[in-house]
Amino acid sequence: MTDKSTRIPTHLVLGFLGAGKTTAILNLLKQKPDGECWAVLVNEFGEVGIDGALLSNQGVAVKEVPGGCMCCVSGLPMQMGLNSLISASRPDRLFIEPTGLGHPAQVIETLTGEFYKNVVCLSASVCLVDPRRLEDKRVLASRQFHDQVAVAELLVASKADLCTTGQLAEFDIWANEWQPAKRRIGQIRGGQLPLA
Repeated sequence: MTDKSTRIPTHLVLGFLGAGKTTAILNLLKQKPDGECWAVLVNEFGEVGIDGALLSNQGVAVKEVPGGCMCCVSGLPMQMGLNSLISASRPDRLFIEPTGLGHPAQVIETLTGEFYKNVVCLSASVCLVDPRRLEDKRVLASRQFHDQVAVAELLVASKADLCTTGQLAEFDIWANEWQPAKRRIGQIRGGQLPLA
């Protein structure tokens, strides 16, 4: 087995549609140490693609997984994108942003499977949740939303600056009820997700 230190630290950035994943990733990329190459695998280009192109001369590579959800079709589109990204950029750190409607278990299964177990080291995964969406029973009943929150080690109230004190208090109660307990629960404003 390959030493953990030689594998690429890989982070899943999860969250339902509109949770602020792209903004958080862009803020994470601004925290990249000089001399390191970071990479982002996204399900569809948006801000990350545009800003990623601008960041490419600063050691950031961005690759899109075409053809729908990277979680589906036995993960083949994801594997092709990931292989291309790793071979072209040889990143020191990797962020993966699946679609907001995806099931992250398939992504995790691919990353921890035989082909990638000596290449990537699945590190802390974060799920961003807009606390205002917790008022929508359809969101709470969504299997995709539940799956994303369940696999995340870190649960973050995104867009805290747009929420009321009551909405943030409800988020804290809801977040602390998850079992097993999350490694960390927090709040961010303006997508300012600290790398730590």
